[in-house]
Amino acid sequence: MSAYVIFAIDNDDDLHTNAKFMRHMDEARAMGKLKGNCVLCIGSYNDVLERSYLVSAYDFVNVVADSGYLDNQESILSLETGYKGRTYATLRYRKGNADPISLGEFRSISPYEIGEHRSWTYRPDLGIYFVADGGQ
Repeated sequence: MSAYVIFAIDNDDDLHTNAKFMRHMDEARAMGKLKGNCVLCIGSYNDVLERSYLVSAYDFVNVVADSGYLDNQESILSLETGYKGRTYATLRYRKGNADPISLGEFRSISPYEIGEHRSWTYRPDLGIYFVADGGQ
């Protein structure tokens, strides 16, 4: 079962912060701590456009979660491959005792459907937009 995490970093609009975060990820790779790829994404979370990143759940826990770059983030999106290879999304809050929220299947959509969703992810490396069924 594959597991991934999509997240944004604090101060996403600051170019220097993004460069420092990428340097953090590069150093983790050089030291053998990063097992997979860090994929740059573009997304919208509740109608707020932001840069986001996709990493394996392993890399999130071991390299990203306690890095200091997500201290003020409300939530992250975890993805798990489940029944018949479908991918399911869960919104996990980072602060407080809020329960995770299952958002349903994480699926690709056409660019023409983006306006119908408040939250979505675009992977420039694939040229594909994704949404969670419950993530409108």
